[in-house]
Amino acid sequence: MDFVPLPLKLDVLKDLAPLWLPFLLDVSKRSKEPLADLVGQVTRFEVELALVWDGERPRALVGIRYRRRGDDVIGEIIWLTGKDMKRWRDLRPRLESYLRERGCSEIKPICRPGWRPFLEQAGYHVTHLVMEKKL
Repeated sequence: MDFVPLPLKLDVLKDLAPLWLPFLLDVSKRSKEPLADLVGQVTRFEVELALVWDGERPRALVGIRYRRRGDDVIGEIIWLTGKDMKRWRDLRPRLESYLRERGCSEIKPICRPGWRPFLEQAGYHVTHLVMEKKL
């Protein structure tokens, strides 16, 4: 398995859409955000994409959003979806290195509760909780 960031070039992203768009459809279904809105975030370069590649095909999609906090750049992992998570979750150090290379001083995964034990073992800690209530 390999962590493969996609170039921030619109023509390349469009050419590679058959590889990443099915994953974004899953994100849309789970989050209930319109697919067009999610694609817009990608094509406006608000979210950077990376694929988890098994040598033949993509296994997962990572969506990264960059934020500033003072002089620091924070890499937020806002999308992480795919199959066979146990086969690729060990790419976490590669993702962290990539974000460090991109100038990030901190990584913030915005993740579902099931990721908590795995991330805590890697030195992550809870700083905030996001709660929801339907009105």
